[in-house]
Amino acid sequence: MFELTKDAIKVTESAVNHLKNCMSLDDKAIGIRLRIVDGRGCGGSEYDMDFIKEESKNDDILELSRDLKLYIPKKDVLKLFGTIIDYKTDKLGNSRIHIQNPNETGQCGCGMSVSFEDE
Repeated sequence: MFELTKDAIKVTESAVNHLKNCMSLDDKAIGIRLRIVDGRGCGGSEYDMDFIKEESKNDDILELSRDLKLYIPKKDVLKLFGTIIDYKTDKLGNSRIHIQNPNETGQCGCGMSVSFEDE
């Protein structure tokens, strides 16, 4: 059985700090779910991150710190294997979560929509 570890999906310290700050905005959230939503955007898929209020047996859990867990649907884990999640600020001062996934086979010009080989 595959075990989700910090080696399988890497989350930088700046991303962990940002996600912790986001979690503080919703006192009922128990973690953040990262999923791949199919059928969106020109690339065919998009990444989606949202607060969750309860665990699902359909998720694998990556514990990033004592107070931050990342929940990933089991169906998406292999597509995210090797991914690096970072929090970056560009030259104009715009900050955002940046997902660098070696499993993508394409990305739209805006960087929000991606494609995978099996789509």
